Amino acid sequence: TRSAFERFRGESMMEELVKYLSEKLDVDVSKISATSHLIDDLDSDDWTNLEVIIEVGEKFNRPITDEEADGIETVQDIFDIISN
Repeated sequence: TRSAFERFRGESMMEELVKYLSEKLDVDVSKISATSHLIDDLDSDDWTNLEVIIEVGEKFNRPITDEEADGIETVQDIFDIISN
């Protein structure tokens, strides 16, 4: 099981990720959840997704590989990669 610190770190990382996505994609924070699909729900596109993946990797000091990027569709997908 995860420690209280790990759970807090995860929650704050998700909050930071949601805030970043809100600003980058010009979507209200309240409309972004873990299950939000980047293209279908948040009106992103392939080019913007590429920018998001690069910038999130830099922001969280966790570069995202091409293989990982290929599997990203939702906010949760990004979070799972950067939180490991």
